[in-house]
Amino acid sequence: MVDKGMARRFEGKVAIVAGASTDPGIGTATARRLAREGASVVINARRTDRLEATTQALVGEGLAVVGVAGASGEDGVAARLVETALDRFGRVDHLVNAVGGAPFVGSALTMGRDDLLDTLALNTWPTMSLIQEAVAHGLADGGGSVVNISSGSPAKTTPVMAAYAAAKSALNALTRTLANDLGPLGVRVNAVSPGLTRTEATRPMWEGDDGAAAGSNLLLGRMTEPDDIASAVAFLLSDEAASITGVLLDVDAGNHVSAGSWSPFRADALGKPGGGRLPS
Repeated sequence: MVDKGMARRFEGKVAIVAGASTDPGIGTATARRLAREGASVVINARRTDRLEATTQALVGEGLAVVGVAGASGEDGVAARLVETALDRFGRVDHLVNAVGGAPFVGSALTMGRDDLLDTLALNTWPTMSLIQEAVAHGLADGGGSVVNISSGSPAKTTPVMAAYAAAKSALNALTRTLANDLGPLGVRVNAVSPGLTRTEATRPMWEGDDGAAAGSNLLLGRMTEPDDIASAVAFLLSDEAASITGVLLDVDAGNHVSAGSWSPFRADALGKPGGGRLPS
């Protein structure tokens, strides 16, 4: 049920969270956090069954949430998300872009053209298309805010994650550039860069021991939780961050200041082509 004692920073606001399909997951945790703080939320996922389950779970908590199925990078899906927000709730104030993944996991020396381009497209175009659609339909009217979910991978050197790291680097560049482009319209654009986070996609890395081994390798001695990411996203969207734009915020238990490589996949899967999306 809704926590009546929680801050209500988003009372009367409307948010779209693209990529909210799994629990535990970053997109789902973020949608829950925003709705608990008073927002009406439109969520999106590719798989209808997962979306319906997530929507029902959130509505069952007494939250104002509606789901729109479809791969958000496909033609027309971003428009349907914005139209749903306007039709159901009357406005659009906040965007969270949590769509992304690694369609290719393998050496850069074996990577094909489509492997690279598909990874770049998955991690950038859904974000870009939703921002374009929302700005065209009122996001800037109330001084909206955007948070993109990036990754700590561009700061590390994991050879089998070259395509994914390049894609998230491109997303980071888009974030900073859009902050510059949209700032004069009153729209803030930031990104959160998670490290290893306890999600459905990383379940093989934490399920056996509840994340003890994975967490022991991080500076703070624990894995990052989806709620950690959701808290950072909520802050960046809120008026408390009214003078913050173009920022890439690491939320990773200190991983970005430690040495070594980064990968969300099991060690025995590294080097094998054919990765997958990282459900949020």
